[in-house]
Amino acid sequence: MALHEDIQSISDHSVYKTIAPIATAIMLASISWIFNMVLDLENKSLRNEQAIIVIQNDSEDVWDDIEKLQSDVTNLRIYIGNGSRNPHR
Repeated sequence: MALHEDIQSISDHSVYKTIAPIATAIMLASISWIFNMVLDLENKSLRNEQAIIVIQNDSEDVWDDIEKLQSDVTNLRIYIGNGSRNPHR
């Protein structure tokens, strides 16, 4: 029973009655802040993931353009090479 009486005396103490609601409010505010931070990080990670997908698609398009350009340069070299061998054309 001594423990129960000790707990009862602590809960009846005026300092506890003053600090308990403040501590509870601080804990709730901290939990809310952490929750908002997690949601914000999740949104940022989704935006980053979407940006990465866009960049990957753009880089694939660039490689396709480079391959086409290489093919065009090769064809141009062949055309110029054939033209210099046949000056009467």
